[in-house]
Amino acid sequence: LTEKSSMNPATLYNDGKYDECIKRIEEMEVTDPDLTLQLLNLKGVCKMRTAKVDEALELFERVLKVDPENGEAVANKKGAVMLKANLSADAANKQFRAGDLAGALKSYENVDLTVASPELKFQVKNNMGAIYMQMRKVPEALKEFDAALLVQPLNVDTIHNKATALKGVGRMEEALAAFDQCIAAQPDFYSAMCGKIETLNALSRFSDAVIVADAAIKAKPDEYRAYADRGFSNLKQHKIDEALSDFDGAMKHGSKQSGELMKVYALALILKADSLLNTGRYHEASEMYERALSLGDADKPSAGVLFNHSLALLHSGKKEESMLEMEHCVEVDPGFFSAWAAMGLTHLQNGKFSKAIYCLENATKIKPEEVEVGYHLGVSFLKNNDLEAAVKQFKKVLQVDPNHVASQKALALLESSLAYKNKEKAQAEEVERARVAEAEARAAAEEEAKAKKAAAEAKEAAEKAAKEADEAAAAAAAKAAKEAEEARVEAAMVAAEKKALEEATPPPPPTEEESILQGAFAELTVTDDQPVATTKAYRGKTVDESDIGGALMDEVDGDACLIQMDFDLAELIYPGPYPKGIRVDRREQYLPDEVFREMFKMSKDEFYELRKWRQIAKKKEVGLW
Repeated sequence: LTEKSSMNPATLYNDGKYDECIKRIEEMEVTDPDLTLQLLNLKGVCKMRTAKVDEALELFERVLKVDPENGEAVANKKGAVMLKANLSADAANKQFRAGDLAGALKSYENVDLTVASPELKFQVKNNMGAIYMQMRKVPEALKEFDAALLVQPLNVDTIHNKATALKGVGRMEEALAAFDQCIAAQPDFYSAMCGKIETLNALSRFSDAVIVADAAIKAKPDEYRAYADRGFSNLKQHKIDEALSDFDGAMKHGSKQSGELMKVYALALILKADSLLNTGRYHEASEMYERALSLGDADKPSAGVLFNHSLALLHSGKKEESMLEMEHCVEVDPGFFSAWAAMGLTHLQNGKFSKAIYCLENATKIKPEEVEVGYHLGVSFLKNNDLEAAVKQFKKVLQVDPNHVASQKALALLESSLAYKNKEKAQAEEVERARVAEAEARAAAEEEAKAKKAAAEAKEAAEKAAKEADEAAAAAAAKAAKEAEEARVEAAMVAAEKKALEEATPPPPPTEEESILQGAFAELTVTDDQPVATTKAYRGKTVDESDIGGALMDEVDGDACLIQMDFDLAELIYPGPYPKGIRVDRREQYLPDEVFREMFKMSKDEFYELRKWRQIAKKKEVGLW
């Protein structure tokens, strides 16, 4: 081994030819025991140099089995164990850098720390803590950071890591102390300052957080994190404009905008938009809502933000866009009462009563106790000419609030109107019956005239037959005359029965009160007020109660007489057609007084004192029967 030969294993080792050295040792035939142990040691060292640590350890174990006191083998074995630990740590570091957290953690756990150097032990524990933090296993991370600090108590990076872990488990006061320790050791430690800001925010010490954030931004003005943290601090202090400025700074300087930052930024935009909406700055509010919605989840936008955006659009004059946004709102949240109510009122004001009913019905299902919305649903039914549904809806409102004046008035008006319509229907039916009776009476009279004519002709024929024919012909003619006379009598009886129907007097025409009621019914209106902005619920105005029956007279005399209408004689003479709404059996009463007196040679009062049959006779004379 001492010879300087190219084939000498020691020479090969010194030249760094470890594989050739191992091969040469394996080729040698050695009988000397000491030389054998020496060569085994050398071969083991070559194996270590080629990273075959397990094979090296096996060789050192063979030496120590023969000679337990072999100092060279003892030292080599210790070096091999330490090398194995370092190689395991290096492999774990590569996995950690490659993002293989589970693989790295397993490799770190295989490192034999009992033989590792203090530096290696510190590195393994600190890195294991960092892996646990990324895996969101904060308690395990804390344990590893504490173990690392036992080796290097003043390591600022590990103290920072521990502070972050303490913050993660809610131990805020301990975290704050650890961040302060980092900053004391390294005043420009940006990450530690940001951690302190976030901890102060968690402790609701927002003013202190702003002070630290100012220092952090001064230290690194191009980093986004301190801007975002200060924005949150300002937002919690309701300094919306300052918060928005900070979030803009974070967006400008950061390429790692997190989902949490986007949420907080969107919240600040929404709060600013709400403020603008409530102060009447609708265009600006609409722009802010649009920015907020663009930062959120496009598939799951906030229904409340959509609704408030729709209000801003509505007040900006963009009615179609507003309705689309309200529809989007109820798609996202079908239980959003305010959107249904606002859409219903808008449709009602635009005269789209069917759509108003659909929306307001959905709103009342969600909140049946909202009487104003229920009232407007009743108005929608009313405007859609569904009077029975309107009555039912107003009654529902009064069940919730018996003192709801607008519903009381609307219900009273509707019930009066329905009663009038039923009465009007009955009157129309009665007039129709009178018309049919008159027509039948005329037909009977015509039949009677025909029968008389037939009888006269039969009689004349009989007389002629009596002169020109034999007794049989005369008898036949007499029989025909008799039959004709019987037919005449029967026709006269039918005519008499029909005339009896004429005595039936149809109901009087509508009273002035009823006619006025119809006009009042058409006056029921809706207010033009728009819904009021709110982030919680719809607070729109209701229909003004004074609108109910606005056209109705203050009072109508209960003893009001029939409405008198005058018509020309030509419009009333048989056989018609006659003016709509008059009593056909008393057409003479619609003649002007002067015309009536000229035709009948008497006044109306004198005429109606005559016997019924005489009245009919006089009316026949002038063509009014």
